[in-house]
Amino acid sequence: KNKNSIDQWGTFITTPFISKKLAKVSVKTKVSGVNLTLITKIIDGNGKKYISKTEQSFNNEFEQNIPVKNPKLWGVETPNLYTAITEVYKNNQLQDVTTTRFGIRDIKFEPHKGFSLNGKITKFKGVCLHHDLGPLGSAVNKAALRRQLRILKDMGANAIRSSHNMPSMEQLELCDE
Repeated sequence: KNKNSIDQWGTFITTPFISKKLAKVSVKTKVSGVNLTLITKIIDGNGKKYISKTEQSFNNEFEQNIPVKNPKLWGVETPNLYTAITEVYKNNQLQDVTTTRFGIRDIKFEPHKGFSLNGKITKFKGVCLHHDLGPLGSAVNKAALRRQLRILKDMGANAIRSSHNMPSMEQLELCDE
């Protein structure tokens, strides 16, 4: 990687405030290098852009708060996703780019109520899923993963516990979708 770059897994996105009219998206980014400029663009499913630009301070972390108007919430039945495109510049020259997909959603764990997603109590209906795809083995096949997840969702599952090995990035991305 370029010495002026975004750290691997260096982008962390949260949504500390959500209402029907506005969501505040917090983007924390760790970078390598000094005197950098960071530009983050958030794009919704319709292509609408929200942009934040930050000049580098004394450390190697940026924190940006980007307002998103009329957010479409991520849910089990409505998996609305946004894409954050983070660009690092040094002297107006692009050094690195990463993309991070995320959903705007509110989650809570409360005693005597349990888990709620976007204000609605949600029961986990999960399965324990091994990393392999039966006769296809453990090689990642995105089409087979998509089929497997569709079958699980059709039977009512809304949660997966992985076992033995970490799930592949492809599986995690498909679950987000």
